[in-house]
Amino acid sequence: MSRESTQKPTNRSTSPHTHVAILGSGSAGIEVLKKLQKEFDTDSSVEITLISKDNFILFTPMLPEVASGMIETRNIVTPVRSFCKKAKFCEAKVESIDLDNKHLTLTHEIGRHSQPNDSLEHIVKYDYVVIALGSENNFFKMSDVKRCSFTMKSINDAIILRNHIINVLEQASLEEGKIELRSLLTFVVAGGGFNGVETVGAINDFIRESVKDYYKNINMSEVRVILIDSNDNLLAEVDEELGEFALDKLKVSGVEFMMNCPVTGATPNSLKLYNGTIIPCYTLIWSAGVTPNKLIAELPYEHDRGHRIIANIYLEVPGYSGVYVLGDCASITDPHTGKPYPPTAQHAIRQGKVAAKNIISAVKGDKNKIKFDYKTKGDDGRNWKERWCSYII
Repeated sequence: MSRESTQKPTNRSTSPHTHVAILGSGSAGIEVLKKLQKEFDTDSSVEITLISKDNFILFTPMLPEVASGMIETRNIVTPVRSFCKKAKFCEAKVESIDLDNKHLTLTHEIGRHSQPNDSLEHIVKYDYVVIALGSENNFFKMSDVKRCSFTMKSINDAIILRNHIINVLEQASLEEGKIELRSLLTFVVAGGGFNGVETVGAINDFIRESVKDYYKNINMSEVRVILIDSNDNLLAEVDEELGEFALDKLKVSGVEFMMNCPVTGATPNSLKLYNGTIIPCYTLIWSAGVTPNKLIAELPYEHDRGHRIIANIYLEVPGYSGVYVLGDCASITDPHTGKPYPPTAQHAIRQGKVAAKNIISAVKGDKNKIKFDYKTKGDDGRNWKERWCSYII
């Protein structure tokens, strides 16, 4: 990140009724919120609104631990309103962004089917908008996979998966010697990124410990936990060394691997791989990719191949004044690698800091902008190694 001046900014008056709208309550959105609130704490002419479909902040990297029962849901959620000291919070879905008129259309779920749509819409005008709406699961147009798989993006996902695994083990304990037993005790995770690797490690421990302690009539040799990925190595978004480390540790704990094997289809009791292999199973967990939501993909901005909005070095959308895009829905080129920054928390937080500082400068009439120039730290790798050692060894 570019070096900033240590000189304290002058206390200049701002334009009357400046409104900043922040869309999304993830790492990037919350970082922008904190910086703006601190700067304009006593300035009544600046209004800040945080808009999110959820009224809580979710620490998604720990969802697999919720699914395995290692931690409780309350340990990874924080109310959004606890961060809103000055800002207004709106729990709503962003239906559209009118770029020409600078306003947002928001809707709510309750009453949607019993009232006219227009009666549930709210129009919010803005002067500056921060688009940090995150991402959703990418099923690559495979509707059967979407219909037949479990996901790991929300609290509900983690709870549903945990209950499903327990129900599977209960049924398996009744199916001694039957052909169905092998399918019941095969658990597949598709995707070798952060989410997939964390998930397969957590559920593998959960399943094997549960069988050992509570299901004495299930033979451990019947249990198969498989990680499938379309790439050559795990954790491709970080580095090859870390991927090899994770693979070795997971192998020791009993996880099987199928690399270079994209999933091409699924039924409620099986999945199909690109090479024609059919794996009978009742548990497919999909962690094979994410994509921006439909709203982001359809905005009239320039997008990359993954439908993320391309931002400039100041995190703005070229051609649209006052529009910033961050996090999972932004494509920002890393000047050190020439590739887009990966969608991880360490990048989203730093992007939030830069976007907030640029908004503050713009509101105060200062034309000096800060470039986003951040070199990815290696701390993620060390932290992941510590986490794997703590719950695999």
